[in-house]
Amino acid sequence: MHHDAAPVIDTHHHIWMRRDIPWLADPAPPRMFGDYFGLRRDYPVEEWMNDVAPAGVVKSVHVTANWGIARALDETRWLQSIADTHGFPHGIVFQADMADPDLETRIKAHKQFPNVRGVRHQLYWDSHPLRQSTSRPDLCAAPELRRGFALLEKHDLHFELQVFAAQAPYAVELLRTFPDIRFILLHSGMLTERTPQAIEQWRAALMAIAACPNVQVKISGLGMFSMGWTPAQLRQVIRDTIQIFGVGRTIFGSNFPLEKLHAGYADLLAAYRAVLAEYPRDDRRRVLHDNAARFYRL
Repeated sequence: MHHDAAPVIDTHHHIWMRRDIPWLADPAPPRMFGDYFGLRRDYPVEEWMNDVAPAGVVKSVHVTANWGIARALDETRWLQSIADTHGFPHGIVFQADMADPDLETRIKAHKQFPNVRGVRHQLYWDSHPLRQSTSRPDLCAAPELRRGFALLEKHDLHFELQVFAAQAPYAVELLRTFPDIRFILLHSGMLTERTPQAIEQWRAALMAIAACPNVQVKISGLGMFSMGWTPAQLRQVIRDTIQIFGVGRTIFGSNFPLEKLHAGYADLLAAYRAVLAEYPRDDRRRVLHDNAARFYRL
């Protein structure tokens, strides 16, 4: 690690025991991120810490690995027990259904655990059948979810927003409806194809979303749709994202262990650091550490 390398907070990773994860069971259903044979095993905290420690990661945020709503509280309880023993993860984002009539009871149950910070309900949808986590593209702005979002405001939890570029108008409607909720846009808005047209649509979506002051962006999962990445691809997404959101609203996340299908942690972080090396040292530190510490209250 380079001597002036900023400490890192990784705001997007998972750990798991395979038995708890429905989507890692046999037979393997196809997924939007391609062949994932290498994930279909336990990924315990000891392996996570072994992956990240040499790369300078000092804290982390665990985003739900989707045990299913019925077991979401079990996941939080398990993660808090891991954190109490090992230190990692320092923040926990739990799985919820924003239309759940029982959401407030569930929120209160999760909030008993001190590392809980926010909520994820995956709202992404596009016309490709493997890229549909919901029934329709506009669900994020649907009236039946508004009650749930009002509860996030009441209980001071942020929301992890996962949408595709074409959903930007609905995402903006949601962001403007709840100006006092803090949102973070996952995986830099999930650029799918690398065609000039797709990149243009993605940039326009990011600009529309970034116009809302209550949202920040997470540069994570950048190899998901290209089944890996080249330095040039990584550079384009990171630099465009920072140009659109600004260095004060851009936060690093790895999406490990999904990215482990394509690269080791040290290689992934070295590739990010190579792009960020062109920015002033304080800016690098903000993207890799300080913005995350503030947003996730770590």
